[in-house]
Amino acid sequence: MKDSKYEKGLLNEEWVDIEKIYCMLDKEKEKVYEIIRIIDGRPLFFEDHIDRLNNSLSIIGLNYRVTYDQMRKVMKTVLNEFGNKNINLKIALYNNGSMNMIVYLVNSFYPKPEKYVEGYHTLLIYEEREKPNAKILNNEQRRIINEILHEEGADECICVSEKGEILEGSRSNLFFVKGSTIITPPDNGVLLGTTRNKIIELCEKAKINIQKRTIRIEELTFVDGLFVTGTSIDVMPVNSVGTLKYKSSSNRMVEKVMKLYQMEVNKYIAHSNF
Repeated sequence: MKDSKYEKGLLNEEWVDIEKIYCMLDKEKEKVYEIIRIIDGRPLFFEDHIDRLNNSLSIIGLNYRVTYDQMRKVMKTVLNEFGNKNINLKIALYNNGSMNMIVYLVNSFYPKPEKYVEGYHTLLIYEEREKPNAKILNNEQRRIINEILHEEGADECICVSEKGEILEGSRSNLFFVKGSTIITPPDNGVLLGTTRNKIIELCEKAKINIQKRTIRIEELTFVDGLFVTGTSIDVMPVNSVGTLKYKSSSNRMVEKVMKLYQMEVNKYIAHSNF
C-alpha cells in the first residue's frame, strides 16, 4: 500500500527511494509494524508503541528486540529530515535472513471536529486475525477492506468471528456502552491497541465500570452506544452499524471517555522528553 508522505524513507538507517521500500514490504510475507502519531514533534505514547512492537516480534517467533534509545534516534532522524511536527510515522520490521527495519512518514488524515458529532457509519464483515495480538502488516487485506468501505460509503468495518462474536474494527478497537458500563471484547481475540489500553486504564482510574467480555452480534440491538479507538481517530463515536442507528455522539459515557482521553493526550505531550 503506497502510503508515504514523502519520496524516501529509512531502510536499516539509510535513506532509500520509497519505491524500494514498497517493493520490500510487498515481497516479505510476515512483517510487524507500528503507526505512531507525532504531535508537536513528539511521539504520542512512545513507550507503549515500542513495547507492543517488541511483543509482536515475540508472538511471530522472532528473537529480536528494539530499544527506546534506538528508536528515538531513528525517529528523530526521519522527523528532522522533513520538519513535519504533526504526522504519523510507520515502523516495519521483517526477517529475510537478517532483521530489517523500515521507518517513514505516512499520509495522515485526522477527523475534523464535526465528524465526532456526525459519528462513524460502520459495516459488519466476517473476518478475524490469525494472530490477533500481533500487529502484522497485510496490504492485500487492507486493500480489500478499503474497497468495501469505498463502495458502501462507510467509515469502518467491524469484524465478526464465525461464532458471531464481535471483535474489533479493521483498523480500530471497539467499545460498547450499556447504561453506565463500558464493554470491550476480551484481550485474546483482538489487537491490543495502544489507545484501547489507555481507555481501559483511564476508565479504571475514573472508577468507570469497564468489562472485558464477549459481545455477540445479536446484542447490538440492546446497547446504548459504541465507539472505536485508534491512533488517528482517538475516540470516535459510532452512530450506525449497518441499518442500526445509535446516538453515540451525545451519549454521556462516550462524551466522558472522549474528554478523559484528550486530557491524557495533552498531559503526555506536555511532559514528553523525546
